[in-house]
Amino acid sequence: MSSTRLLMLIPLLLAWPAFTFAQSLDVEPVRTLPVQHNGRIPPLDTLARDMVETVTGTMHYQGQDPVRVLLGWTFDPDKWMREPLIVIGNSSLRAALQLPADQTAYSYLDLVQHDHLMDLIDELARRLGRKQNDLEAKVSGISERLSVLQQAFNDQIIPLVPDPKSVISPWRTISEVRPGESDTLDRVRAAWQLAREAYRSDNASEFSTAAGELRTALSALPSPYRPSAQLVATELRYNQWQPYRIGWQGLLTGTILAVLAALLAAVQSGVLFSTRRALDVLAVLAILAGCGALTYGLGLRWHIAGRLPAANMYESLLFLSWGAAAFAIVAAVVLALTQRGRVITVTASAMGTLALMLADLLPIDHYIRPIAPVLLDTVWMSIHVPVIMVSYAVLAVAVAIAHGQLVMMAFTPFAKRAIETLDRLHYWYAFVGAYLLLAGIITGSMWGAASWGRYWGWDPKEVWSLVAFLAYMVILHVKVDHERVPGWTRIVALALGVGLFAILALHLQPLTPVRSGALGLAAVAAVIFVTGKGAFATALKSILAFWLIIMTYVGVNYVLGIGLHSYAFGKGAVVRYLFLTGSIDLALIMLCTVIYLIGAAVRKGSAGGEAGQPVPSGHVAS
Repeated sequence: MSSTRLLMLIPLLLAWPAFTFAQSLDVEPVRTLPVQHNGRIPPLDTLARDMVETVTGTMHYQGQDPVRVLLGWTFDPDKWMREPLIVIGNSSLRAALQLPADQTAYSYLDLVQHDHLMDLIDELARRLGRKQNDLEAKVSGISERLSVLQQAFNDQIIPLVPDPKSVISPWRTISEVRPGESDTLDRVRAAWQLAREAYRSDNASEFSTAAGELRTALSALPSPYRPSAQLVATELRYNQWQPYRIGWQGLLTGTILAVLAALLAAVQSGVLFSTRRALDVLAVLAILAGCGALTYGLGLRWHIAGRLPAANMYESLLFLSWGAAAFAIVAAVVLALTQRGRVITVTASAMGTLALMLADLLPIDHYIRPIAPVLLDTVWMSIHVPVIMVSYAVLAVAVAIAHGQLVMMAFTPFAKRAIETLDRLHYWYAFVGAYLLLAGIITGSMWGAASWGRYWGWDPKEVWSLVAFLAYMVILHVKVDHERVPGWTRIVALALGVGLFAILALHLQPLTPVRSGALGLAAVAAVIFVTGKGAFATALKSILAFWLIIMTYVGVNYVLGIGLHSYAFGKGAVVRYLFLTGSIDLALIMLCTVIYLIGAAVRKGSAGGEAGQPVPSGHVAS
């Protein structure tokens, strides 16, 4: 039997079938105790939320306080080992693991006694450092949850005892403290044991007494750093208030009101963008409230982390939402809800809502994590990240307008005034966003020089950001009307393109069907970008270009899983959502393209037929 499996089986010696919550205990006195967790010194409340969510998928298992649940795992493990804490909802995964098909939640005992699963975990432990396939990644996630429970059941998950000399040295759990080390540590151990007994017996008064003695004894231990009471209170407020959920609910409300205002104006006046003041004002107030909650949450996170909250995928989504929401408010106020202002307000608030909903609802790590000091030791991070995220926000608004433009040109081609307005707005946003993207790339290279000693290293994220920028440059240049392009330039461009793709084909050897298909699609996209002209083609190219932004922003980390940048790598659900969204978007633009081309052919044929008919007597040709 491997050492991994042996360690997981140790808590089974204490197994007991009963299970209850210690409902009467007041856990507030221990909620604020500082602990060491992931390179930070947060309150116990943060550690509990992280660990309970890691194991169960939710911070509030069965609606319970996460601190109460974590203390239960630590103080009373024999009553939790048979509780089905770990959810495995994917039926194909259960089949691959040879788990019961009619069961979706499993206890610690169910899984550590499952031979096939434990064999897979042992195999993973022997093959560390190798990129995992999809099944291995899921098994690794299950192993992580079992490891958390194992540490909790063995009283090894709450490091409350600081190192007396070093800030960065690991803190110890109370179970690691040896009797007789010091009088203060003996008092800590005694108070911890008293708290354990009070928790097991659900004795509220004894638990409060033990918690008070524990706080006093821990505060008397020497420590080079402890967070201030104000910082602890700030983090507790941040944990409990959920500002981002309030934020996207406010933005969503504002977006719906703005859309209703536009529709009501269209019904009453027949003009799509006429003003409907009451709903417009309510929409702006709701968007302002949502953006205010988001701004407040960002401020709290900045204060807690001690750095700009822009170091990972979750935080960048927050900035993306904030940028889009800010654009919506500025457009509504500065443009006074004119024809152009309403379009910007609706599209920008919709994109801000979507980004914030994704951050809040997707399984993305949302806890505050420290980042490498080399990335912090420069001002360029604080410049690059806001600039690049604002560029993404602007381009996100542009792609929202582009989608609206495609739909209108396909289904309501007679609304020429509205289509022209969308086309002008879309081009302006693409223009501004592209140059902000360039500024982000430049400031990112400055950050790279300060942190890694080079301005450009052809890192995957750098390459994809350059590809996206070049795509927007093509859109902007083809959009501009020039004199007729000489034929020889087309021949030169074709020769250069063929040469480029030939070089790519050589570097992609051996050319598998997947690589050949990807190369062919890239060639088709290049032809569309260079030759496509007109409002419809520009909107279509903008949507394709934004998917290059998504590849830069999400795909490099969640699909390729490589790169030097600070975003955490992901797997599983995010990749599925990405491909699902891409498939839906592709189906939409293909539908709009087919309908638009059919309609354009019909209109052209109708116009040709009318032009060839003689003008009847008594009628004037227009």
